Amino acid sequence: MPEPFEIHRRTSLYLVLAAACFAVAAGYGWRAYDHEEPLLWALTAVFAVLGLIHLRGLRDARTPLFVADDHGVRMRAREGWVGLLWSEMGEIRIERRIGVRYDPRVKVVSRDGTKFYTSPLGLATNVSPGEAEVQLARRRSAAAY
Repeated sequence: MPEPFEIHRRTSLYLVLAAACFAVAAGYGWRAYDHEEPLLWALTAVFAVLGLIHLRGLRDARTPLFVADDHGVRMRAREGWVGLLWSEMGEIRIERRIGVRYDPRVKVVSRDGTKFYTSPLGLATNVSPGEAEVQLARRRSAAAY
């Protein structure tokens, strides 16, 4: 039985972004303390909050965002986890980047077409869209029983 295909957050990216935000916050804090400017204190707070938001990505770094194996797929959703057997899926595809606004995603559509679930790909994860296409095609064709 092959290893399951998993998509995880790219923890190094979140760590670098959090450290950069905290460094900028410290710089604004130092400048605000030195010049006694209320606007600079506000910028300090904004960058500190951004740093904390990026630290959230590190909190659950070991938990995958998406798992595909011989039985089907499981992915994180707002409510928790969603799991579908290969036989319950109507379609699974990789949606490429659309312009600047939409990152690539794995999209899973239920057999009746009424529900769909997505999981991110690309820069913020450890899997490229091309690798995801290959891995998912290999698992889906192996599970076509």
